[in-house]
Amino acid sequence: MAETQTTTVYNKIKAQIEGGEYSPAQSLTEAALAQEHGVSRNTIKKALLMLENDGYVTMDLNKGAKVASYSKTEVLQFLELREMLEGFIIRLAVPTFKDSDIKKLGKLLEQMKAYKEAGELLKYSQCNQEFHRMIYAACPNQPAVEVTLRLKNQMKKYNSKTILIPGRSDHSLQEHTEIYEAIRDRDADRAEVCIKKHIHNVRDVFDQYYALLF
Repeated sequence: MAETQTTTVYNKIKAQIEGGEYSPAQSLTEAALAQEHGVSRNTIKKALLMLENDGYVTMDLNKGAKVASYSKTEVLQFLELREMLEGFIIRLAVPTFKDSDIKKLGKLLEQMKAYKEAGELLKYSQCNQEFHRMIYAACPNQPAVEVTLRLKNQMKKYNSKTILIPGRSDHSLQEHTEIYEAIRDRDADRAEVCIKKHIHNVRDVFDQYYALLF
């Protein structure tokens, strides 16, 4: 199905929000967005409604649209939910992993280690995202994956910052190593425990460094 003009604008604004071009609670005016994207205000209005539905913006009849922002409590609640979802996903994914995919996961972990040692933490973060994508791809319950990705994407710009917290890269690599080893050993119970521990530790980082990350 061809992408409509509204969907194109929706995807562009969503990418700008995820990429940090718009700050949390920043106002988004229809007139300015229409001029920026070269479309009508009606197209912008429909794109903003789509973004509101997906949790990227909030709409107020009197104040217009704003980029969604999250309180510390909301962030911690989100991560609490993600911990449960990721545990469920990996438990289902482990039995479906092909040997070739486990080998790819191991090579990805080696790349993560190399990037960490070289201090290239943003590249490490990109590999981290691919590591989780491989787990999602192996999960037979894709609705659970879609819910998790929707939640993660709303906070994408913040998730990548956690690796910049001093000492976090060492812990992160160890956590991913434990997750990989559980998948390699086809131990779904251990994999669930390991990924829940990983997300719980991410939650602790947000709890301690919320002011820095946001």
